[in-house]
Amino acid sequence: MNHQIEIDSENEHIDIKGILFRYLAYWPWILTTVLIALVLAFYYLRYTPNSYNTTAKVKVLTDKEATDFALDLDKMLGKSNVNLENERAVLSSYRLNKQVVEQLNLQVQYFQTGRIKESQVYHTPFRLSYMPEVDSTKVSLEYEITIRDRGYRLRHIETEKTLEVPNFYFETPTAAFPFTVVPREPGTIVPGENPVYTVRIKSEERATQDLLKAITISPDGKNSDILILSLDATNKDRAQDILNTLIEVYTEDGILDRQEISKRTIAFIDERFAFLSTELDSIEVSKGVFKQDNNLSVFEADAASAIEKRAVKDEQLFEMETQLLLAGVLEESIGDAEDFQLLPANIGLNSGAINNLVKDYNEALLEYQKWRASAGDNNPKVKILKQTIVDLNANIDSSIKGYKTQLNQSLRKNQRAQSQALQSFKKLPKQEKILRSIERQQLLKENLYLLLLQKREEAAIKMAVTSANVKVIDYAITNAIPVAPKRKIIYLGALLMGLVLPVGVLYLKFLTDNKIYISKDVEAINPKTPILVEVPSITNAKEAMHNAEQNPQTREAFRTLGHNLKFMLAEEVIDGGKVVCITSSVKGEGKSTVSFNLAQTYFELNKKVLLVGADLRNPQLHPYINESRDTPGLSNYLVDEDLHWQDLLFHVDKGTNRFDILLSGEIPPMPSVLLSSQRFKDFIQEARKHYDYVLIDSAPTLLVADTLTFVHETDFTVYVVRSGKTEKQLIEFSKKMIEEKKMNQMAYVINDMQYNGINGYNYGYGYGYHADMKKKAWYQFWK
Repeated sequence: MNHQIEIDSENEHIDIKGILFRYLAYWPWILTTVLIALVLAFYYLRYTPNSYNTTAKVKVLTDKEATDFALDLDKMLGKSNVNLENERAVLSSYRLNKQVVEQLNLQVQYFQTGRIKESQVYHTPFRLSYMPEVDSTKVSLEYEITIRDRGYRLRHIETEKTLEVPNFYFETPTAAFPFTVVPREPGTIVPGENPVYTVRIKSEERATQDLLKAITISPDGKNSDILILSLDATNKDRAQDILNTLIEVYTEDGILDRQEISKRTIAFIDERFAFLSTELDSIEVSKGVFKQDNNLSVFEADAASAIEKRAVKDEQLFEMETQLLLAGVLEESIGDAEDFQLLPANIGLNSGAINNLVKDYNEALLEYQKWRASAGDNNPKVKILKQTIVDLNANIDSSIKGYKTQLNQSLRKNQRAQSQALQSFKKLPKQEKILRSIERQQLLKENLYLLLLQKREEAAIKMAVTSANVKVIDYAITNAIPVAPKRKIIYLGALLMGLVLPVGVLYLKFLTDNKIYISKDVEAINPKTPILVEVPSITNAKEAMHNAEQNPQTREAFRTLGHNLKFMLAEEVIDGGKVVCITSSVKGEGKSTVSFNLAQTYFELNKKVLLVGADLRNPQLHPYINESRDTPGLSNYLVDEDLHWQDLLFHVDKGTNRFDILLSGEIPPMPSVLLSSQRFKDFIQEARKHYDYVLIDSAPTLLVADTLTFVHETDFTVYVVRSGKTEKQLIEFSKKMIEEKKMNQMAYVINDMQYNGINGYNYGYGYGYHADMKKKAWYQFWK
């Protein structure tokens, strides 16, 4: 509870209004900085080209898009069955974006310079094509092309080389100008209002990297199959062409991937056609020669029954041999573990396991080739796919061998059965057996030829009707509202910068300022010592006494000082007049000014006043009465015992009331000895008897010990501090003197107060202290 009370007590001392006014005193500077920041923001926005957002939407399709919607569980659950991350990787691949750069010639950029800013141009009257094989530098190049009435003027900006082209077709590149320039459209080029173009050429690799950084690809929702392609650019047409071209390249790439299996199947079948054609021709020739040599034409009718019985066995044998031949063909097409090739699919094998393995092998190989092209051999995904292909290859080989073993066993079994059946055909001529064998081989090759022909047509049809794996929902569309520069944010930032910058500077100024300015600064350090008055600033203190009507606020302040001092002394029981010591920490804080004006104030209040100049080392009272520093005074009296101090007085004004001044006199060698003498103490006691107030203008306490030698002979000490000059550590020094009992009763006078609010404390009086005071100019920032 006590801790909370202490916190509340501390918060009560925070003068929010004072702090606010302290900053608002510099409002012209803050307002000027804000206006400058807003003007700079305006010109920045005026000459910064607008950037617009261009977007396109595509939907990634799958092989199951044509299936019944009701049977697609993933779609029924609202889930996407497409791996959009893979498709994003393809769209963001260096390979595809490089094709976009090549098609649109993005490594060449065109600019035109207006009166102030430079703007990029997309549709120029001419087209420049970079020839890297001619360029020897292989670095970014910059040229200036000026369109003339009958040609171009080419200038290399870095080397200042120029070339005059007499027509609009520059088709002979050189080492200095490694490019060609032709009209974008056939015909004569019109120079226009600004015929000068700046052309910047960068490497194809750099242009591709810049394009990859500029394009953003993101899914349209968590469970969506749609990808959004986004690009921010200053030129709308250029951005739309880039996105549309990227979609076209991506679509074509997907089609080529889907056609690769069909192409491989057709190529394999074409190779087999050449072999089967040769085999069929050889069988036809052999059959004709055999019949001709053996004079064979029609067999006996009694062989029909036996042939019918053998037909079943022949058909089974034929089927086994066909499967063995197809298995052998597929086994021949399998490469080694490192030479991955696509395998022919669906060639007629009756083994579903082998057909599924071949399908899985081809799909894994296509995915491996795609990932290897985009990610490299060291990618974990590539390594996994490679191992999968090797395993599938081994499984296919093992399955074919097992299938062939099974076929061979069945074949041998059927051959044995056929051999038994052939025993019944002993009456048949041996020639018939050979002929049947020839015919069987002929039929086998013919059937195989027809089967491959059918598969080839199926593969050709599939390749012809291959569709893209992407559907374009929206081609590139540019938003008419610019996305950059963000005007509201920039203006807001400029406003904040205009406020923060001067406030920050002022904060640093206030933070590093160790001076005292007002009563609260003194009270914060020494709260137990009272403050008598705050004296306004006086332009010329030495002339102010002669023109009191020009400084009414100053006179009012000294009247307040006089009354407050009188109140402080009222509690003291003093025999005779009151002796007040006016001192300060260092010179220049205005103690002499305060002393003289306080004496004059008491004089105006019908008091007898004696002003004594006790600052023997640096006297400052003589200018107020137009006397020289060597005028005899206190030092002369203390040194010469024959002198009487009353003979050394100056009467400022004559009349019933007395206002006398005893100057310091000549500067003695040891002032502290004189001020600590009994003669000076006797002088003080004697002066009490003749005056109501004896005001002693003493030396600064921090510099010398003169004041401390006699301060206990006085009744009260007025400690003068100067606003804007006295450092806070000097207040600590005065506080220490009080705590150590080196001074009697003491109170502060804050001199040279600025009431124009420059330090945040303008009390706003319409009259009085600062109504007629000359204010400091607003541009006097640090003064």
